[in-house]
Amino acid sequence: MMAVFCRNAADRKAETWEAQLVPFTDLEFALSDAAQGIAKAVAHRAEARRDDPSAPRLEHGLDVFHTAMEAHRVLAQHWRRAESAWEHAEAADVKVTETKRQGIDARGVARAASVAWGQATTALERAEHLESAWGRARAALDLFTPDGRLNDRSGAEAEIAAAVTALADPDWAKVRHFLKDRRSLAVLDRLHRRLESAEPRREWREAMAWRWWLRHGRPSPSDPVTELVRAVGRDRVLTEAEQASYARVAAVLWDTFRASSAVECMNSVLRMQQSRHRRMTQPMLDLKRLYWNCRAFRSGPRKDVCPYRALGLDLPTFDFWELLQTDPARLTQQLSTQGNAV
Repeated sequence: MMAVFCRNAADRKAETWEAQLVPFTDLEFALSDAAQGIAKAVAHRAEARRDDPSAPRLEHGLDVFHTAMEAHRVLAQHWRRAESAWEHAEAADVKVTETKRQGIDARGVARAASVAWGQATTALERAEHLESAWGRARAALDLFTPDGRLNDRSGAEAEIAAAVTALADPDWAKVRHFLKDRRSLAVLDRLHRRLESAEPRREWREAMAWRWWLRHGRPSPSDPVTELVRAVGRDRVLTEAEQASYARVAAVLWDTFRASSAVECMNSVLRMQQSRHRRMTQPMLDLKRLYWNCRAFRSGPRKDVCPYRALGLDLPTFDFWELLQTDPARLTQQLSTQGNAV
């Protein structure tokens, strides 16, 4: 969750992104939105490493956050249409009541109200159908299936193919493009490679992943027999070998991310500050980045720990203001002596 760099660039072209990515020689996996600039930059860096056998493989995955955000935007439009149609139908009912109260023939307005209610019902059912289809596609992007099995590309692609048939309207074109992009499931490919390296035995790997899901995935309540089986899988005391296997599998699962959370969290901070400043200068961005990296999280798995501390940096202080007042030369010398990157 650490913001490593934050540049006030003139553009977001591939060359601009690549200049920032060059120093990250050990980068193995990049998550981003579907912007062409960063995609080309990552592809160029991956191509440049192919001639160096000692360089790690570089992959690129699409951020689930942005796919979901686009889907929610389209869904919101359909729900607004359904709500508008419902309000129109309710108003038509009021008109029927008012017409009858005045002793006027209400057959015409009654037919109009009936048509309005038919349109409202259709719009509501349509929105519910689309939300269900998106929910199915969204679940295909998760690391686990609803029953706790590890998700994989073949199963996810089949679920997405079935779901997008209901998302055929033109306004879903962008979401369909994201879902069908191979990079959307790249995180699953990488997850399985890392799990196979951590635990080569398939049965053990799947069992330990299921145990992790039971403990951290918050599975929905099921029937008593299934709950009993889950309780055994979740709470059974493991042997020393099993515990070691579980620790390796859990480490991979904890370290698998499907969204560029740090970027979006930083963006939320910067957008808030943009309303207060006419221009976000590079020094201001540097200050915001330093503040973010020194600020301890209030909740979650990193509670009471700031990004710098979580990264393992041994600084004289993690207080933003005190660190800002520290002599740069002394701080650089201390970090260089420790072998930390600056």
